[in-house]
Amino acid sequence: MLITDRLVEDIQNGILRPGTRLVQMDLVQRFNVSRVAIRDALMELRRRGLSVSVPLRGDIVRPISTKTVKDLFELRRINESYATFLACKKISAQGVKHLQSIIKDQEDLLTKGDIAGFIDKDWEFHRTMFEFTDNEPLRELIDGLWARTRQARSIAQRDVVWAPTWGQASIKRHREILDAVAGGDAKLAMKITEKTIQSASDELCEELRASGWEEELQVSR
Repeated sequence: MLITDRLVEDIQNGILRPGTRLVQMDLVQRFNVSRVAIRDALMELRRRGLSVSVPLRGDIVRPISTKTVKDLFELRRINESYATFLACKKISAQGVKHLQSIIKDQEDLLTKGDIAGFIDKDWEFHRTMFEFTDNEPLRELIDGLWARTRQARSIAQRDVVWAPTWGQASIKRHREILDAVAGGDAKLAMKITEKTIQSASDELCEELRASGWEEELQVSR
């Protein structure tokens, strides 16, 4: 899975941008492996929803549009709010301290201007929270949704104005969620999570429009 993981990282960090062709022979030379290994990696990317097969073009990194983002964040809002509700009932004092330390790491990374590292910590915050759901299928579903939405963020994070502003808002939202969770108020934590994800969706869509990624290519399903 090393090849797949490297390609996923490149997609999520914006190195392989939406619409980029994934040419088998180029990847064979890059990774110095067989075509079979590359074919398997490309199949896994399609399975994860990070690439698509287009007639006459082959495999490409999945295009991004505001509609894609809205659809993904709607699923995130439904599933993550419930996951937060479950986590609130099971999280330990040690878990709360860990989440507090992640927020502190985010503040440090934002001060340094390390947006890629900040996004890693953003996911670590939520992933750590969801470890307390005791629902593996739910965690796997959320993991896949995050992989897709991170691809969209990789475009927006290039904006030197938007990225820090979003980062500051993200930290504020994390603190609000954690305060509710630490206080044992599962319904409030669920409500804040829903509002947080909707706000994040609106902000990201606006930035994608400003970045020129409004139209989604017609791709084969």
